[in-house]
Amino acid sequence: MNYFEITAKVEEINESSYTLKSTGEVITKVQLSLVVPNMRDRVLCELPLDKAPKPELLDKWELDESWVVVSAEGMRALAFERSNARAGEKPVGALVVFQGVEAREASAEERKALQQARNAQKVQAKQRRAARQAEKQAAKNTTMSPERQSA
Repeated sequence: MNYFEITAKVEEINESSYTLKSTGEVITKVQLSLVVPNMRDRVLCELPLDKAPKPELLDKWELDESWVVVSAEGMRALAFERSNARAGEKPVGALVVFQGVEAREASAEERKALQQARNAQKVQAKQRRAARQAEKQAAKNTTMSPERQSA
């Protein structure tokens, strides 16, 4: 079952492994570092080695910075302590890692739909900025009007 579907551009691909303390089994996973439009931070997705695409395809995605669709069934948070927290930051933080179950290259239609959605967001943001600017200008004009009348 897939709860999340993330469409993003591949930035980096790494292979990581850890050892289960209870059995001593070594678990290897593929980590995808993804860039999502309009997000400052990267999204990290892990795929088990048996569900990950072939290494040649992963290398191609990384070199081409391909758009991919990753389906995930869950997420986990890795807590950490900051050694030098900036002003206003808490001394602890967390990194969310999505547990992927499938990854594939985004189709041309999906990329086009994503581009259209991004363009619509930009238009809406521009309209909101223009409305705020008009409100500020209107407020400025109403406060200046009595002064002009008395002068």
